[in-house]
Amino acid sequence: MSRFFGLLAFGTVLVCGCANSTQMVATWRDPSAPTQHYQRTLAVFMSKDPGMRRMVEDKLASRLPGGVPSYTVIPDAQLGSMDSVHSRVKTGGFDGAVVMRLVNVETQVTETAAPHDFYGYWNYWSYAYDPVYYTTEKLYSVESSLYSFQDGKMIWMGRSQTVDPKNANKLADYSVNFAVKNMKKQGVLP
Repeated sequence: MSRFFGLLAFGTVLVCGCANSTQMVATWRDPSAPTQHYQRTLAVFMSKDPGMRRMVEDKLASRLPGGVPSYTVIPDAQLGSMDSVHSRVKTGGFDGAVVMRLVNVETQVTETAAPHDFYGYWNYWSYAYDPVYYTTEKLYSVESSLYSFQDGKMIWMGRSQTVDPKNANKLADYSVNFAVKNMKKQGVLP
């Protein structure tokens, strides 16, 4: 019976370990900035990959008040021209922007001692020759910032970290949802 509960506990840890793990690692909010009710918000993902830019901006725009993906306003070919970008944003009638970017990808290796099974000699035998195993995780850090065009300044910034997302689409989902949820929680988005 005790082995059953041991296996159940191990299985629970294994399943939970495979689930999404996104957490906020740093935030800042302008203490003087009141909550604004944005009507037209530009959704920006800083990336040289046009497909990735479109995917993330579409997800972000769908979660923002009056969200507009920046690729619909600023073509890829004009991203390098600050004058063109500034002009298009200004004439677009935006009152705010959320800008996201991938700032770091880190590989973390963890060394773990093998579990000991004192219930039987033969179960313990395999661990005697390989007492340590290693796990590798990729940590993706995404920075999200909210800018007010009315005030001309940054209102909020947060950095999230996601462990081992299944693919870029999942990383985008986790990062966008987490950033918007935290902006609402901290009162910078309605």
